[in-house]
Amino acid sequence: MATIKHPITGIELNPITIERKSLSYREAVTAWMLRLSGVKYNHVAQFLGTNTHRLGEVFRGEVHFGSEQEAKTSLT
Repeated sequence: MATIKHPITGIELNPITIERKSLSYREAVTAWMLRLSGVKYNHVAQFLGTNTHRLGEVFRGEVHFGSEQEAKTSLT
């Protein structure tokens, strides 16, 4: 993949290939699996192409109830 650099500063930037405004149930289960496996909170957001506020909704149980339990069951 080609390197992306800021045109003025020359700082290397990470490409954004996926951008999600909300998470589906399966994406919520994936978020739980990543988090339970020790992946840092902000990295989970980056991997899923969303922001930490969407993850907060999932991790606080405000959306996609049951996704935590499904992730735990899948990991055992």
